Amino acid sequence: MRKLVYIILLVALASCGAKKAASTSTAEDVSAKRLITEYYNNALTYKTLDARTKIKYRDKKGSKPTVTLTIRIEKDKKIWLNASLIGFSGARALITPQKVQFYDKLNNQYFDGDFTFLSQYLGVDIDFYQLQRLLTGQTVYDLREGKYTFKETQTGYEVTPKKQLKEALIFFGIATQNFVTQEQRIEQTDGNGTLDIAYGNYKQIGSKTFPFSLDILADDGRNQSQVQIEFRDIDLDGEVRMPFSIPSGYEEIKLDAKR
Repeated sequence: MRKLVYIILLVALASCGAKKAASTSTAEDVSAKRLITEYYNNALTYKTLDARTKIKYRDKKGSKPTVTLTIRIEKDKKIWLNASLIGFSGARALITPQKVQFYDKLNNQYFDGDFTFLSQYLGVDIDFYQLQRLLTGQTVYDLREGKYTFKETQTGYEVTPKKQLKEALIFFGIATQNFVTQEQRIEQTDGNGTLDIAYGNYKQIGSKTFPFSLDILADDGRNQSQVQIEFRDIDLDGEVRMPFSIPSGYEEIKLDAKR
């Protein structure tokens, strides 16, 4: 169960910190601007989100039992995750722009840290807002900021930063049929890891569309893990409860940032 929580946080690897560049307007940017406009016109808008999902996890040791994961988001403020197995809560996480906290009931352990420490552990820069966008089907970078290259494909466009990071290469796939995210991909330039996130099964929520299926494939060069997230139902803009209290007597998880 704890490893599953790590994987959910690991998907934020795709948010390697891009530096914003000043935008310029040229004739060749017109089609790109239209694509970006349509993309964000179709983006899910909400103040709160309450989603129930089923998660399947597989690694080199085989498949694990299906886990029920509740995802609650108070936009730009909090992300709350509750993982349960056979109806019993096994792990819970509370993530804010400043902190990352979770506890594992199965192993009586907890973690209480921040994104700086977690970024050191994962080897890349991550933040709350990028994780929030990733979980709701948006590219982890805001395409309205910075400069990007748009390469036409059979189903849409491959979008890449004009200036890639030294540590990693980032790719986004956007469909032109309905202007939604198809895929997000990161490749470590040292060859030590790739992360693929594929979005599918888009359904209508009001006037917007939302991916009810996320397929996450992480490969660190030695091990490969796959997480499949299937959204069952989503409620928007209702009151959301995010109870979180680390039980007394639990052992603190000490992550070695030098790993």
